[in-house]
Amino acid sequence: MISHLPIRPRHCDAQSMMHAIRYYEHFEDAFLDWLGARGGYERLREQGADLVVKVSGCEHHAPARLGDVLAVESVPARIGSTSITMTFTMRRGEELVAVGTVTYVCVRDGRPSPLPDMLVQSTRLAPGSDRTR
Repeated sequence: MISHLPIRPRHCDAQSMMHAIRYYEHFEDAFLDWLGARGGYERLREQGADLVVKVSGCEHHAPARLGDVLAVESVPARIGSTSITMTFTMRRGEELVAVGTVTYVCVRDGRPSPLPDMLVQSTRLAPGSDRTR
């Protein structure tokens, strides 16, 4: 799934470049779009589940600037029994801007819990990715 996300003034530093911490907000927005295509965050919560971030990282390749509209592709890279790792590839046109990874752990009542079927059954892994059970 590809989300198209604008860079707004609140995302930028004094040089009109997106501040490093804001990339993670765009990854999260793209993840919520991806999740929405699988039933949405509300459905996840109705099942008594939530997703919390365990690990995140970002490789910066080119600066994002005020006024850019970035295409952020969300792809599952690894699915475990209680977690899912997503890769977020951010582009401005054909130019690679950043690649982020975030591992989310499913929790119920504050404890790790199996991923809901809405994620496991509807998720297609990219070639070369990992499905761990």
